[in-house]
Amino acid sequence: MRNLTYGKKLSHKKGSKSQQSEVMYPSENETQLWVSINLLQQKIYRTVDSDLKKNGLPPLRWYDVLWDLERQGEKGRRAFELEKTLLFEQSNLSRLLRKMIDEGLVEELIVSEDRRSKTLKVTMKGIKLRKEMWRTYGPHIHGFMGHMEDEAKLEKTAATLMALLAQN
Repeated sequence: MRNLTYGKKLSHKKGSKSQQSEVMYPSENETQLWVSINLLQQKIYRTVDSDLKKNGLPPLRWYDVLWDLERQGEKGRRAFELEKTLLFEQSNLSRLLRKMIDEGLVEELIVSEDRRSKTLKVTMKGIKLRKEMWRTYGPHIHGFMGHMEDEAKLEKTAATLMALLAQN
């Protein structure tokens, strides 16, 4: 069994003296929080994705794209910008976008200043699908978070997680 060292600075030696550095390892609570956040995200994703499929709807990652583009409104978003703002891992994003464009959920417009660049915008059909998906997705968010009935506790937890996100 490995010896886990929580919350301690250890010298980490690599090669020459100039490459030596001290590494700070997470505390047991930091590690537990890290694992819990990741497991919860996976559980939510699998549960929601499964229910969307049962209801004949596309995967959750489609919702993620449609929601982001809908929030952008008329200005839309370029694909490389979209990649940075999505909630869920988006492997093969260009393939997904092509399929969504082909299905009329997203439109691709050439940017007038730079004809090589394209902006993505959600269509009315895409907005309608996103709203239909929300009827499955939204209740799951409440189901997972509803046990934290105290709004102040929810607000504090959200602020803490957003602060962690902002610093990294």
